[in-house]
This record gives sequence, C-alpha cells and structure tokens, in this order.
Amino acid sequence: MWCLNSLLRRCAAPLLALSTAALLPLAAWAEDDPPGRVGRVADLQGSVSYYEGEQGQWTEASRNRPLTTGDRLSTDGDARAELRIGSTTVRLGPGSELELARVDDERVTLQLHSGQLAVRIRDREVANETVILTDEARLLPMRSGHYRIDRIDDTTYAGAWRGELRVDDDSGDFTIAQGRRAELWREGRRDENNARLRREWDTLTDDEFGDWVARQDRGDERSASNRYVSPEMTGAEELDRHGRWERHPEYGTVWVPVSVQADWAPYRYGRWAWIRPWGWTWVDDAPWGFAPFHYGRWVFWGNRWAWYPGTYVRRPVYAPALVAWIGAPGVGISINIGGPSVGWVPLAPREVYVPWYRYSPRYAERVNHRPPGSGWQIPVPREPIMYGNQGVPNGVTVVPRDALARREPVSRVAIDVRGSLPQRAPVTTIAAPEGPGGAQPAPRRPAVSDDGRPAPPRRVVQPVAPLRSERQVERQQLRQDGRQESRQENRQETRQENRQDSRQENRQENRPTTRPDERRPVQPVPPAQPAPQRERPAAVPAPAPAPVQRPSLPERTPVQREAPREVTREAPREVQRPALREVQREAPREVQRPAPREVERESPRENRGNQREQRER
Repeated sequence: MWCLNSLLRRCAAPLLALSTAALLPLAAWAEDDPPGRVGRVADLQGSVSYYEGEQGQWTEASRNRPLTTGDRLSTDGDARAELRIGSTTVRLGPGSELELARVDDERVTLQLHSGQLAVRIRDREVANETVILTDEARLLPMRSGHYRIDRIDDTTYAGAWRGELRVDDDSGDFTIAQGRRAELWREGRRDENNARLRREWDTLTDDEFGDWVARQDRGDERSASNRYVSPEMTGAEELDRHGRWERHPEYGTVWVPVSVQADWAPYRYGRWAWIRPWGWTWVDDAPWGFAPFHYGRWVFWGNRWAWYPGTYVRRPVYAPALVAWIGAPGVGISINIGGPSVGWVPLAPREVYVPWYRYSPRYAERVNHRPPGSGWQIPVPREPIMYGNQGVPNGVTVVPRDALARREPVSRVAIDVRGSLPQRAPVTTIAAPEGPGGAQPAPRRPAVSDDGRPAPPRRVVQPVAPLRSERQVERQQLRQDGRQESRQENRQETRQENRQDSRQENRQENRPTTRPDERRPVQPVPPAQPAPQRERPAAVPAPAPAPVQRPSLPERTPVQREAPREVTREAPREVQRPALREVQREAPREVQRPAPREVERESPRENRGNQREQRER
C-alpha cells in the first residue's frame, strides 16, 4: 500500500506542475482583459475638466467620454457634472474633484478629494460592489439608496437620503441611518498612522446642491427600455427620450432615433479618442450617443438606420466601437483617393466583432454574445469580406489618417468615396491605426500605482463649503483651537524632555570612572603660570521665549449653598378604632320530630297457628 501511494505521488507531481504551467498564461491573459463595465460623462453644466493621462495635463471634458480606472474629473466653482456607471448615477457639485480609483467587473471605487458628491445606487448587488473613499473615512453602502458625501478641508460629512451607509474603520464600524449625517475627522498625526476617527451626529440639511440633485433624480423614472436592455448598460437611460422601439421582421426589437438629419449614419457625427486600455474609442456628439455605439449592432431598414441591441444580457460588455477597419479589395483606400487615409464600416447583426487590443477567448465570447465556455473562437478572414452595411448610403466612412490623431470631427473631414469605392465588392479588413506617436493599447492603471509613478497634479479649485449651522461652525472652531493648543503643549513637552535628557548625559559624563578603593597615587603638579587675561566680549543675553498666550478662563465664583433645613416630623397620631360589636346569636331551635310508630309483629308461634287454621279451612 505504501508503495502504491508513493507511486501515485510521483506521477501526480509532474502532471500537476504541467497543468499549472498551462493555466498560468491563460490566467495572465484573462487579467489583461479590458473591463466590461465603464462609466460615461452624461451631463455637463459649466467648466468641467478631466485629467488626460496621455498628455499629462487637465483638459476640457466632453459629453459621452468613457470613464475607467484612474480617470479624474474636476468642476469649477459654478459648474456641475453627472456621471453614469451602469445603473448608478454620480453627481458632482461646484468646486469638486473626484477620482475613479477602480472601475471594473468586480468593484467600483470612488474617491472624493474635495467638494460635494451624490451617489444614487439602484441595485443591491451593485451596492455591495461600491466603495466611497475620502482621506478621513471608508464608506460602504449597505443597500440600494441615495447617499451624499461632502469634504471640506480635513472634514468629511457623510449622510443618507435613502438607505444605510456603513463607516469602515480600524477603531470600529458604525452605521449612518436614513435621514442622518455624520461629521467625521481625524485626530493625531497622519504620518504615524495613529490618527483616530472622531464623529458627531447631525441631520441632513437642504441647500442648492441638494435641490439640484432632487430635481435631476425625479427625471430618472422607470423607462420602457428596461424591457429590452439591461439597466446596467451604460447610457441606456437616454434611449426613451430620443427614439422609439419598433419590431423588425428578422431581428425582432430594434431602436430607431427620431431626431437625426437626412444623411445621418452611425460613427460619422463624432470623433475618435485614444483611451487606454482599448485604444481608438468613438465619442459621439448626440446626447443619446453612448449605448448604441458601444453595444449591439446597426441595420439599415426602411431607408433609415436602426439599432439592434441583441439578446438581453444582465451585465453587457462594453466595446470602444463596433466597427471593422477596412480597405479596398487588393489595394488600400489611400490609392483610390490619393492620400493616406483610413476607413470603417458599422457592423451589422450577426457579424463578428474583432477587437484591435489584447483579449482572451472568454472576452471574445462575452463581447460577441456567445455562450460562455462553448469554445467559440473569432474566425480569421483569409479573403475579402462583404459587410452588410457596406452598400447602404454613407455606410462606409473614410477620413485622412491624421484626422484621428488631431481629434477632428469626422463629419467635417469625411471623404466622399461613392465613386472610388465599390459598394457591392468585398473589402479587405485591416488592423486599426496606430495611436498618437505610435502608441499601442495597454492595460489601464490607477493614477497612483504600485510602480512608483507620480500621481496627476491636483487642480487648485476653491471648494464650496456645505451648508452648516452656527453650532457646527462653533464646533469646528473649537476643534481647531484645541488642535493648536495640543501642538503647543507637545512642543513644550518635547523641549522639557530634551533638556532632562541632556542634563542626565552631562551628569553621567562628569561622574568618576574609578572606584573608591582603586585610588591612584597623586603626583605633584607643577605650579601653572598665570596666562594673560584677554578681554572677553560681553555676552549678549538670548531673547527669552515669548510666553504662550492661552485663553484665560473666567474665574469661578463660589456657589453659596443654603444650610439644610431641619425637618420636624409630627408624632404619629393614635388611631382610635371603634370597638367590636358583640353579636348575639340565637340558640338553635329544637326540631320536634314525630315519634316512630310501633309496629306490632306477631310471634312465630302465633303465626304457625294461624297458618294451620287456614289449611284446615
């Protein structure tokens, strides 16, 4: 038996090592997959900026720009912004700065650096995946609800309009109930990681930012689009406002935009932006132009364009642009139009989307709505392909190659290729153009990473203080005064300790090193000649340290208390109770019963005599 177990171990070890080595590349490949969940800039009011990682500077934000891990947004003193991450709504007030520390399929982490933040969560599962951070606290929504967080200076105000918010801290967790607000701050040195979290309770107050959030939230009513697409599809909330749902004879339910011009076509009215980790990403100009350009397919039906969302998926996977980069059959488009150019065509239903960035087989299945684990792979085209939208009006869009790097609007620089590109001829699929400066798509990292790269510079924006009562202002002032006094006391204690330490060291140096019993013979010392006295400069007395002016407390006036009064108690009164009455009971009456009647019985002899007489008779 022992030999069999030993043999199994020897055989299993190489197989386990081989399987682990085979799975490691797949795991590393899957980790490099881009996230399937993203956010977008849904609405802008005033001047709103975001940090451009490629250029290393703050630039003006635009509607429908995708947001992912590491992005930062900042609003000026009179600006507001609204973001969407699936079904979650994030609103920023004036003078605010927000960082998307993490946005992927497992977690959504928002870090508020300053200003006002409102977060509306509509799904319990999403609430368990959401984390809100400030420099003072880590906030975890307990369920779906509406939460508000403000940060001014070094204080965080966290409240819950609806739902419950848990504060996660090493000193102990506590919950902020619905309708309550907690004022949070730290006491102690932050560099030593021993700053303790302090809190004070208060009620939510109404201000201009809260009124704006309430008005915006009332407009987000339940829409009919939720019957055809998932609420977790970013940008789906705009479909009912700008289009209608119709029934296609072949593909089923499709969405048709209602306010477009006659020559409108998908992926023509907008621009391209280089966003990691996807690379070239389409940013549309229309307010509804997010979901139809990053999910589903387009079909030309009844002399108009219609969007086909595909099968219902609870967590759809985002794509930067569902197009195919194409060229003419056998030659490039640049030869036909006389210059370096690039073209694309929107994918039709059932056409395969081939990403131009690194991806795993699992990601290819998810983004193309294939059953997971089916082993389906993207087919590699070996000959020119005829795309479904290639022969329709404005189906193919061609622009100069440098127009992408310059981020120019496509509609202004689009080239008319109706005479040079055959509409019903197969075309050659080409790779996506290179990024600015030859950049390639790479995984997106947070702004503050573990490799030591510097964080993006902070924008100097004066935050708008939340509405506070006089009592809160007094408490804040008292805390600041107390911190200043504690710092001064710490400095004085440090000085006293340093003086005591120096005195002890001097005493130890002046002590004799020999013992009393180990005396050395004293040698006579020759008399020393008096040295010439030099005039020493008068010592300049050091300026005395200025006494610390502490606020004098008012003298307490002795309270004169009155002597206790002697309470004289009266003697207990004697209660005279009435004497008990003697109850005279009557003697029981004698009942005279009649005497029993005497029954004369015959003797046995007389009885026998009578019987004889009767017989004789």
